[in-house]
Amino acid sequence: MLTSMSALATATQAAHVFLAEGTTPEKTHDGINPPLNGAIVLVVLLILLFVTTRLNKDR
Repeated sequence: MLTSMSALATATQAAHVFLAEGTTPEKTHDGINPPLNGAIVLVVLLILLFVTTRLNKDR
């Protein structure tokens, strides 16, 4: 039981170090453009809807 508590403490400490290092200003980036991402997802879903409704063999 002592080894699992030690592993949990080590993992928690590593997570804290990782999160603290990730918030530095040198490592920031712009990321994904949300409107562009939404538009791409909408187009993909509309294409899937079109394919599903037009190629349905059960009608």
